[in-house]
Amino acid sequence: MTGRVHKGSGADYISAVCLIVFGAAFSAAALKMRVFNNSLLVSPGLFPLILGGVFILLGFLLLRSAAKRGGKDQALHVLGKENLTAFFSSPKVRKGTVLLLLVVAYVAAVAYIPFLWATAGYLIVTFLYLKAMKLHWSILLAFAAAWVITAAFRDLFRIPMP
Repeated sequence: MTGRVHKGSGADYISAVCLIVFGAAFSAAALKMRVFNNSLLVSPGLFPLILGGVFILLGFLLLRSAAKRGGKDQALHVLGKENLTAFFSSPKVRKGTVLLLLVVAYVAAVAYIPFLWATAGYLIVTFLYLKAMKLHWSILLAFAAAWVITAAFRDLFRIPMP
């Protein structure tokens, strides 16, 4: 390493590790898929296996390049306690986390509540959380949107609704 700081090397290093991990997960999942006629060539897991291999290869190439540019040290700095504390205490991160949890709750709710009601409820809560509009407009728009989405999928696309 020359001592020069190369912008983005830490991000490249972290991305490379993620590519390798995801590539390994893709490959492992592909190898668990059913094999027909004892040949991987006619298995539905062939493409995910190739994709996983490509991710792993590209991840190692990026990792090597980032390591040469001091990426490991930058990544360790970025992932240090001080930076992670600042990241997780950020209002934007908290808001994004709440919105992600609302999406997870919505997906779980669709399994137990009719689609129209789950969608309307999700939209109302999201609108209120984001302070997007007044309560009566949130309710009106949420139910209108939920009804249009439900009708389009059920009647236009002929998809059975949960």
